[in-house]
Amino acid sequence: MSQVLLWFLLPIGLYTYFVVEKRHKMEYQHTFDDFYKNVYENSSLSDNEKMKLYKEMLIKNGYTIVHTTEKSVRGEKKYLSLGLMMIGFGLYIVGLLLYLFYFYTIQKPHVVEYTL
Repeated sequence: MSQVLLWFLLPIGLYTYFVVEKRHKMEYQHTFDDFYKNVYENSSLSDNEKMKLYKEMLIKNGYTIVHTTEKSVRGEKKYLSLGLMMIGFGLYIVGLLLYLFYFYTIQKPHVVEYTL
């Protein structure tokens, strides 16, 4: 019975990773791009106020600010992929352990950088 469940997790994980997560990642990046565009084009704000808004946006979305200057701010965040976890679990748990190893040691974080 458990083997049948594992067989179903593999195609569900593939669909989740290649369709759902890719689409959500693009929408998520679009949100940051729109925010940057709106703040950058707002002429009533000073550069310090814009940088403050950029920092607040990164912090509210769970990013850690790793580099900041007077003209730029950079935030990083790692994403745990549910689709890859289901694929790994569908490959008889060994794949799940390999994915978790990859997540904690090799995976590079998603980087968002705002510059004035």
